[in-house]
Amino acid sequence: MTDNSRERYLLIVDDEESIRTVLSIYFKKEGFQVDTAGNLSEAEEKISSRVYDVVITDMRMSGHEDGLSVLRRVKETHPETEVIVMTAYGSIENAVQAMQEGAFNYVTKPVENRALKMQVERALERKDIATENVALREEIKKKLSYEFIIGSSEPMVKIFELIEKIAPTRANVLIMGESGTGKELVARAIHHRSERNKRPFVEINCAAIPESLLESELFGHVKGAFTGAINNKRGLFEIASGGTLFLDEIGEMPLSLQGKLLRAIQEKAFRRVGGNDLIRVDVRVISATKRDLKEQVEAGTFRDDLYYRLNVVSLTVPPLRERKADIPLLAHHFLNKYAIEMGKGIRKISPEAMRLLLRYDFPGNVRELENIIERAVILETKDQITPESLPESLKDGGRDDVSLGQFLSEGVSLDEVVGEIEKNFLLKALEMTGGNKTEAAKLLKISFRSLRYRLEKYGID
Repeated sequence: MTDNSRERYLLIVDDEESIRTVLSIYFKKEGFQVDTAGNLSEAEEKISSRVYDVVITDMRMSGHEDGLSVLRRVKETHPETEVIVMTAYGSIENAVQAMQEGAFNYVTKPVENRALKMQVERALERKDIATENVALREEIKKKLSYEFIIGSSEPMVKIFELIEKIAPTRANVLIMGESGTGKELVARAIHHRSERNKRPFVEINCAAIPESLLESELFGHVKGAFTGAINNKRGLFEIASGGTLFLDEIGEMPLSLQGKLLRAIQEKAFRRVGGNDLIRVDVRVISATKRDLKEQVEAGTFRDDLYYRLNVVSLTVPPLRERKADIPLLAHHFLNKYAIEMGKGIRKISPEAMRLLLRYDFPGNVRELENIIERAVILETKDQITPESLPESLKDGGRDDVSLGQFLSEGVSLDEVVGEIEKNFLLKALEMTGGNKTEAAKLLKISFRSLRYRLEKYGID
């Protein structure tokens, strides 16, 4: 069924004025808004000024112009516009080529108006379905990701909810979690959802910069402050003023520098290295660490007053082994990313390969999963990721009885884990089929009735 709630725009391209006139009168009577063009340049002018639902073009026109040129220009400018080609009986080969290049269909001359109208209505139906599918895919994408953080498992939903509460405040935030869990993405999400999102998000990895340079990076220096300081330099605190400063791996910051960092945060002011002028800033500080800062405080390697100043609000990003329901979503996200980058037609992960991914504990977390999928896309020769393209560590290092025992030691809801995995497979199948439930059921190798029951079970519309 086509959407009759809005006006439909039709462009008719033909070098014969009589045909343009007859078709224009007919389709206007049928309720369409109709424009006409007698050649390619006129068609280009019309196409550049309006988005048409359907373009009807003659295949052969005077001179060197033809319907293929019109089709290509339409698809370059508005890929969603459907094109119907009119052709003489002897030029059907050209019409077939037009369909291979994206035309919806062709009709042979002499054209019967009612038959042409039927083709236009079918083209509109396909256009409407495609538009609905794009909207559905965007909606599913929103449900499965948050500020570029992908996941719909219960632990990640809790993280998203916490970000919503934290972001609007001015409080400093401490993000904890293992390497590769996505702490930087969480920091960026907090910044993007805050009132500071129009100002800079500035990051620095405290573990990646030598102690001798870290102070200058944070606070800047004046000319002549030390050998090599040939100009004044602004520090990251100054650059981030009005925005957010992200201190990654804060647990690696030298004790000798922690006092100056504390004063800068407390007083919202500092002096450049070698300078006397007090520079005032308005900076929100978000820190991240893979270390246990409480243990460092007890060991005397991290100042307790700095710890409490940074840890106004804290959150812990769960490791991937604690949110296994997100593995299929993440794996397919990385698959699509690298398949497009490398120009490879790999769109699926075989059930056997997915089982290996779900068994594995991912000590390197999301970053390790991304590396594994990137490697698999490089090595894979088939149209789907297979176990052969996965590293041996997945085949030999899946969850064994000991690690499974560790997993169960604190108790686990089997129904909840299985339910999360099932729900994510349902959502991914719908995403891959553009919301087509019949095709989704085929992908999942279940009946349509079973699919409908499961969608209702999880409240998936």
